[in-house]
Amino acid sequence: MAEGGRAVLRQDRRSFGPSDLDRFDREILRLLRDDGRRPNADIARAIGVSEPTVRKRLDRLREDGVIRIVGLLDPVAIGFPIHVMIGIRVRRGAAKQVGRRLAAMGCVAYVCYTTGRYDIILEAMLPSNEALEVFLSEPLASIREITQTETFHVLTTDKFSYMWDLPEGAVAED
Repeated sequence: MAEGGRAVLRQDRRSFGPSDLDRFDREILRLLRDDGRRPNADIARAIGVSEPTVRKRLDRLREDGVIRIVGLLDPVAIGFPIHVMIGIRVRRGAAKQVGRRLAAMGCVAYVCYTTGRYDIILEAMLPSNEALEVFLSEPLASIREITQTETFHVLTTDKFSYMWDLPEGAVAED
């Protein structure tokens, strides 16, 4: 998708494509990915620009929706070792309504609408298998618009990170 020659990365965000990121932006993002609390002065020294330049670029990247400053929790470390992905099929036209209900549930970390076998895929973190059983048999089963679910219980994880990096030389396609 393109809007005025710029890639649209998210419908709810201002248009901003990878071609708008120069090497300094990429380096700032890489350094913050490794340490989100890294001071602007350290970033400036590391990439050879002034601190005000780093501050202005960070402000622009935040305003354009490229980055958000957040703290990430490790679910296992805080007592939620049960990690599941659930594929959900719903009655025609009900996906958004069901998705909003699912997103409001405390144990649900992620809800997306998809093409293919499932209309919705959700990710949930739970404290026990018993809590998973309750989640599947009570709140999930009570949503009448859901016609089918398939639960994928994550056994082990090799990578759980939102530290994705824009591949070098990547360009948004129209």
